[in-house]
Amino acid sequence: MPDGSGHTNRTRALESLPPLPAVALRVIQVAQDPKASASDLALVVSSDPGLSARILRIANSAAYGRAREVTSVQEALVVLGFVQARNVAISSAITSAYAPDSLNALFRISEFWRHSIAVAFKASELAAQSRRLDVPTAFTAGIVHNMGRLAMFFADPAGIDQAVAHALAHDISLEEAEHEQPGYDHAELGETLARRWNLPEEIAAAVGRHHDVELSENSLASVVARADQYCVNHNLLPGYVVPEAAGPRTLPPDAQRLFRQVDALMDMVSGEPVGVSGLAA
Repeated sequence: MPDGSGHTNRTRALESLPPLPAVALRVIQVAQDPKASASDLALVVSSDPGLSARILRIANSAAYGRAREVTSVQEALVVLGFVQARNVAISSAITSAYAPDSLNALFRISEFWRHSIAVAFKASELAAQSRRLDVPTAFTAGIVHNMGRLAMFFADPAGIDQAVAHALAHDISLEEAEHEQPGYDHAELGETLARRWNLPEEIAAAVGRHHDVELSENSLASVVARADQYCVNHNLLPGYVVPEAAGPRTLPPDAQRLFRQVDALMDMVSGEPVGVSGLAA
């Protein structure tokens, strides 16, 4: 690749991805505030008609078995519970803002978000185990950790498809392939975006270092990096699928639980059942 092309591609990617919507930023702020209540979250959700409608739809779904229709966001959050409502609100606000209508053959936006949500759940679990890290912050960092790759996709969908094809053909990671194809680093790009959006510094740092598994285990960046590695090791990849050998996979119980969490939240956010991928019959 000629000198300077990586810089040009990076600049185009930075300008191609729209900023996080204001409601997503407000939900993140409420989620990270230890003094925040369901009323605070309801106030933020109610400010956005689309997010309000999704929260109400979820609260009125068959899964919650309500005898009467839930008609207020405040009541919907009570039905869902604060933690569930917070996770749904963050995921909905972000994923709905970045859902391009793309017919890409290899890079799949649904798989991209499944990976991001899986990392969010796993990072939350690791943060809770540490007893020193903020769980809502870990969830948020997990959701946004791969936004640099999404920016690359918005800038050049065909280029990302080519990178995925190269990764599959040569049995290498997409990270290795994207350095050869687009020619710049999605983690560094994501960190720049996080700072542009005025996300907390620890989240921006976690985004930039989410492939560095050698970090101190007491840092947010470390739990995001280890969560990302865990998901990749269990074939929940960031935007693409590697064909597996014949026969079902048998996942360990913790991975099965994670996959169920991810699929349940994806179902809530999208309104379309996605099943539980990768589980043995």
